[in-house]
Amino acid sequence: MRTFGKIVVFGEGKIRAKRGEQNIYLKWLRRIEGDVSPGDLVTIVDDRGEFLGTGFYEGIGAMAARILTTDPEEDVDLDFFKRRLLRALDFRRKLKLENSFRLCHSEADMLPGLIIDVYSNIAVISSTSIGMDRLLNHIGALLMEILEINAVYVRNDGRTRKGLNLPVWRGKLLGDAPNTTVIEEGIAKFEVDVLRGQKTGFFLDQRDNRVLVNQIVPDGAEVLDLFSYTGGFGIQAALGGAGHVTMVDESEYACEEAKKNAEMNDVLKKVSVVQSSVKDWTDSAKKKGKKFDLVIVDPPALIPSRDMINMGTKTYFAVNTAAIQLVKRDGLLLTFSCSHFMSITKFRKLVREAAQKAGRKIQFLGGVRGQARDHPIDPLHPWTAYLKGYLVRVW
Repeated sequence: MRTFGKIVVFGEGKIRAKRGEQNIYLKWLRRIEGDVSPGDLVTIVDDRGEFLGTGFYEGIGAMAARILTTDPEEDVDLDFFKRRLLRALDFRRKLKLENSFRLCHSEADMLPGLIIDVYSNIAVISSTSIGMDRLLNHIGALLMEILEINAVYVRNDGRTRKGLNLPVWRGKLLGDAPNTTVIEEGIAKFEVDVLRGQKTGFFLDQRDNRVLVNQIVPDGAEVLDLFSYTGGFGIQAALGGAGHVTMVDESEYACEEAKKNAEMNDVLKKVSVVQSSVKDWTDSAKKKGKKFDLVIVDPPALIPSRDMINMGTKTYFAVNTAAIQLVKRDGLLLTFSCSHFMSITKFRKLVREAAQKAGRKIQFLGGVRGQARDHPIDPLHPWTAYLKGYLVRVW
């Protein structure tokens, strides 16, 4: 692919590009040289003309460009994307994952703006880049070539795209497989609907934490799974020996799928699925004096943007306070935040203060519980690390 022109960056943009950051923001853009449109491949240089990289000009939101390579001799063509995807795939194979995994984690796999999840025989692409959008058909064809899959779907309907005024859509790109499939996770199986489900269909980032629940749940335990989605944590608890699991989610789709997954895993008799807001359900449960051996709290991102920090933090605090009040003496709390704007240390402090509010003493068991190993974290791009959680003993 040929480059269409140059963009000239200055100041901090030059410094960040030289140290390996892949995103150049408009505030560092000096000028554009040539007939350049959003999504075009451009050469990125500093004020003196020194080469900084080749990448996509974006020109949307705060984003000026996404750097794809800093090697002046490397052509950004279809073979370039194939090499990057094959490298990502080879790394995932080394991790000895099962039949579902994140193949591409944006900047962490040196393909900024691109997410690819694989669910058994289906791959799902999600893009926040105009440049990547232009290449969807080519990327889909590469996935059909390098993976043992039957179809590629696109989920370009997330909050980020809406905020950038990018076209929002979801649907099949290539192949003939239906939009549902079954994935394996330890001894559990889950149906994934890549069109109706959240994000790309399932939350692969919580894989290791769901398996942890299977391993630590006390035999015969009463388990509460708040924001249960399609039953990932709750079903792992049931398979691990829990006596009964209550799942609470306000989504009708999620509750339907949770029941279906419980039946598929032969634990339906041990599971109650409740469609309700978590606040309404926990308020009612506290009045009834209900207590649980293990409470799991895995809400959606309650702080999706900086302007939501105060409100989202208050909601996290309220949810965790209510959850701790429902834990039996010497019971366990497993609580998470997937909000980038909630730091690890801030979340730990919030959980501690929620326990104080609930009138309970707690102990943290082990360190922070993060995202699964197929979601690598690039320290130069801190938003690639977003999931954090703690396993807590409640006195």
